[in-house]
Amino acid sequence: MNNHRERLKILVALSDKLWEDYADEIISEEEYLKKIYLVKKKINEGFIGTMEDLDLFTKDLGYLILTSPTKTFLGGSEKIIINRN
Repeated sequence: MNNHRERLKILVALSDKLWEDYADEIISEEEYLKKIYLVKKKINEGFIGTMEDLDLFTKDLGYLILTSPTKTFLGGSEKIIINRN
């Protein structure tokens, strides 16, 4: 999982997880707004860097990137999972 599209999927998954945590009152509105701004800024930059850069960015926000292989009819793929650190 090292191409631009996959890194973009991770950022979108991270923004979804931030919303989920805010909606479930795990993080405050202030914390949500601050973190989602950073994620959207990273998405809008268009250049995400390496997976290592993305991993560090995600960890700085307090989250971990996990992947789990999933089997599909057409072959395997990876499911992106974002968890709070």
